[in-house]
Amino acid sequence: MDAKNNELFTRLLLIRHGQTIHNTQRLISGRSDIPINEIGHQQAKLMAERVKAEYAIDVLYASPLQRTMQTAEYVSQACNLTVIPNQDLIEYGFGDLSDTKAATLKDTNPALHEQIVAWFESDFSDSPIRPNIPGSEPIEEFKNRIRAFTDLILEKHPGQLVAAVSHGGFIKSFLYYHTGGDFSRYIPFWVDNVSLSIVDFYRGNPVIRLFNDNSHIHEALEYGRPRLL
Repeated sequence: MDAKNNELFTRLLLIRHGQTIHNTQRLISGRSDIPINEIGHQQAKLMAERVKAEYAIDVLYASPLQRTMQTAEYVSQACNLTVIPNQDLIEYGFGDLSDTKAATLKDTNPALHEQIVAWFESDFSDSPIRPNIPGSEPIEEFKNRIRAFTDLILEKHPGQLVAAVSHGGFIKSFLYYHTGGDFSRYIPFWVDNVSLSIVDFYRGNPVIRLFNDNSHIHEALEYGRPRLL
């Protein structure tokens, strides 16, 4: 069935931003407004070329942070679309862990460091509770942003293909939310730089059609490990 212009369907193409220096240093960026690096620009160009060739995008949204807007600009130029900044697409706020590594807490906050290490080393079949990071975005507020963006695209763009350039934490959480995930528990997803994920909404019901596809940059698949979000 061709869903294009069929108002029972809305297709959402989720795109993670290109590589940043924080990604290479394995720092937790959160809301830090850092740019993509040289490799990130190369990745974004390849991604945009693929998107232009494979997807007839109707509208393009992006988180207002620099790394997502820069990545979205490549899609904008390739597909002749204006980038619409949307605050709901911004990355999860990691509070005291922003711009740092969990390991640095060993000296500054040893109790929190101990909780995080225990989380990373947990047997997640036992469903441990995620550590509470001081200053982090309340989970209910985060879920409200996911709901708000979902409502926006369903109400404004029925029958259309919407692209949204966002962040790893937001994209994995968006998918987790729409699969009924419990946000106090471990999210077993990871989202790579400039990867594509697709959710089709049929009568508002989500169907995940593609997840974390970054084959356009021909990057080796590293081993995954548990994350805080």
